[in-house]
Amino acid sequence: MRYLSFILLLFLSKPGLTQQNGRLFTPWTGHADSLKAADARPQGHDSVLVPGKVTLAESAQIKALMADYGSHRKPLDGYRVQIFLGDRSQAETLRRTFLVQHPDIPAYLSYLAPNFRVRVGDLRDRVEAENLRETLRGEFPGLYVVPDQIEPPRLPGTAQ
Repeated sequence: MRYLSFILLLFLSKPGLTQQNGRLFTPWTGHADSLKAADARPQGHDSVLVPGKVTLAESAQIKALMADYGSHRKPLDGYRVQIFLGDRSQAETLRRTFLVQHPDIPAYLSYLAPNFRVRVGDLRDRVEAENLRETLRGEFPGLYVVPDQIEPPRLPGTAQ
């Protein structure tokens, strides 16, 4: 322990190993208008700030891949609440009725031989799905939470 104390005291007492003014950096207080000349730079800095233009060069293959990537759906693992399992006409009617009553909750019709099923919601976790199930329980008896591939949530301010 004495050895460590001695080494620490030795390092802290050497002025060459510590900063002279105690600051990590010296802030530059000039204005952006003064950077017009190439030699105008903050003191103590090696870089020169020069206005310029950036040109991005990318191959046609990269552009095509980026366009293709944006066009694919990217489903997420999540949960939905299944409100119906049965024949097609009843499933379509129930889905339409649900969308009229709850326009802010998406409803999906899918086929699993020999039945059609109606699932609602795009929920990221089980707790949200259980809350939706409790909310809809009075209107739709026999509903339950199922794991499913969900649509990514919409970002605020974007149209889908």
